[in-house]
Amino acid sequence: MIDWAALGDENVALLRRYLAIDTTNPPGNEIAGARFLAEVLARDGIATEIAESAPGRANLVARVVGDGSLGGIVLHHHIDVVYADRRYWTVDPFGGVVKDGYLWGRGALDMKSTGVAQLAALLAIKRARIPLKRDLILLATADEEAGSAFGARFVAEQRRSWLNGAEYALSELAGIDHDAGYRAPLGIIIISEKTGLPLKLTARGEPGHGSQPWPDTAPHRLVRALGRLLAAERPPRVLPEIAEYFRQLARVLPEADAAGYEDVEASLREPSFRARFLANRQHAALVRTTFAVNILKASEKINVIPPEAVAEIDCRMLAGDDPGEILAWVRSVIADERIEVTTVRTPKVPNLSPPDTELYKALADSLRVRMPGAVIAPGILTGFTDNWVFRSLGLQGYGWSPFVLDEGEYRRIHGNDERISVENVRLGARAYTEMLLAVAAA
Repeated sequence: MIDWAALGDENVALLRRYLAIDTTNPPGNEIAGARFLAEVLARDGIATEIAESAPGRANLVARVVGDGSLGGIVLHHHIDVVYADRRYWTVDPFGGVVKDGYLWGRGALDMKSTGVAQLAALLAIKRARIPLKRDLILLATADEEAGSAFGARFVAEQRRSWLNGAEYALSELAGIDHDAGYRAPLGIIIISEKTGLPLKLTARGEPGHGSQPWPDTAPHRLVRALGRLLAAERPPRVLPEIAEYFRQLARVLPEADAAGYEDVEASLREPSFRARFLANRQHAALVRTTFAVNILKASEKINVIPPEAVAEIDCRMLAGDDPGEILAWVRSVIADERIEVTTVRTPKVPNLSPPDTELYKALADSLRVRMPGAVIAPGILTGFTDNWVFRSLGLQGYGWSPFVLDEGEYRRIHGNDERISVENVRLGARAYTEMLLAVAAA
């Protein structure tokens, strides 16, 4: 028998301690977080292994063993967090503060709260001596906020044995969207994410004095090329899973706003719907390859026309996009042989896990228990998570959490005053445990 009230209290205490550990990346210092997790697990006799990919950049694994009749589940979270500027917070971002019914701190949502929910579930199942048909593998990694080289990618390349026997991976970032304007809560399970194809445009030309410019300087050529690229429009492409997401979204949107979302692919052929839909930056990013011009470099002096001008572009691809085709399209659109188009690094080809597996169904059922009446939809993130790494290793990876959040709370992720309600922390521990029992108990 599991004492749910005690588990909830313990989860609050664990998260307070975890939030007080500053694992800002850079530098990361994930070793401090890994040691905290190891200490907690050791009290219940759960062995851990810590591996440093670089000094202080630590990753941890622990395993509660089942009978092996079914594949294991990796319970993953990243230890590192993004920078918090204390000048703009109303509390200490690393104080583990409880105030107004919330736990405040950097990582409260992204994603130490998920980590402690996974930890609490593992402890509850171990203490109750519940037999399992799947191994439960707790994995805490470094460096997700800066590319995962010291974390998930290190595990994939140097500690692959940590994932032996695993079928599934559960990571970030989803939950139940309880927007005040919705007719029903919307539960989202992440099945894929867009991945980056970072591009570099380099224009070259004759240098000279800034007092005597001419049309074909390197910066002028680059600016005109960027204008052509941003004015061009690749046709929308609606993945079946995205179509399903919008079908479910139509069920919760106010009726006046839902028209057309039942069949987004068809509706996008209608000009007025298309304009309204693409005006929503999140919706537009879900159906298009996107290009964000974020870095521009040219002369170091205002009176010197440089021989070279460079733009770096954050291009994001959907599952099924072909990096070679995108490169060829960009070159054809800018139409300038004196501008070189290259990739900054090897692109990560998008991958996707299906929304019809046993685990996906258990995740959906758990969200309906957590919030009765919730409508469940598969989601694709426009950002990037470590689940891409796990899928690339052959696991089915999903982003999931049992937290009920509103738009204001989502906006605090990577922002000021990040927080999670104490109720979410308490009930999240139970929801995570019950979900694992539904899919892993023998």
